[in-house]
Amino acid sequence: MRRMLMVTASVTLLGLTACDRSPPTSPDVPAAKAAAATTTPSADAELDQLKTVTPVDACALLTPEKLAAVFQNLKFEVHQKLDPQMSGYVWDSRCVYWAGVGTYDFAKDAPTHTVDIFIATSVSEAKAKANLASRHEMATTTSGYQAQAALGEHAYTTTNTGMASLFFVKGQSEVQINVSNLKSPNDEKVKQVLAIAQSL
Repeated sequence: MRRMLMVTASVTLLGLTACDRSPPTSPDVPAAKAAAATTTPSADAELDQLKTVTPVDACALLTPEKLAAVFQNLKFEVHQKLDPQMSGYVWDSRCVYWAGVGTYDFAKDAPTHTVDIFIATSVSEAKAKANLASRHEMATTTSGYQAQAALGEHAYTTTNTGMASLFFVKGQSEVQINVSNLKSPNDEKVKQVLAIAQSL
């Protein structure tokens, strides 16, 4: 019995010793480490560069005055805003406008019309265009999809119940604008969202 315990202990010790041994050094290991050291800073370099970019403020870009030129019988006010903040490798900013609050008897605190603008500022115009191209590729089968070449390559609109959305690039920023109301047809909302974009 004692001999069996000694054998078991010896086997266990040998197993632990084998596990503790470092794998043999390969001539490829230094090269792999060097490659990793070369590629890692590139992502950080983009982030560092993004920190030097002046982000676009959504509420400053799209003002109530610009909305008044498109919706002449409505007064839009800021309902919600998000000042520019870093999110991944872009600066995010948002602004939500409401008009017609108090019109509905069944929902006195609800608007009749809303306009939302979302802005994602990248390190460069090329980066913003690449991001939009990727989004555009997935959007071609979306409800109401229409290419909007007048606003640049890969610019497009989509429609849904009560809403039209526009996606395009302005400078270093991807821009999304949503126009929403229940009464006007989608074709009219598309014209409105395009008019807003032209005013920016």
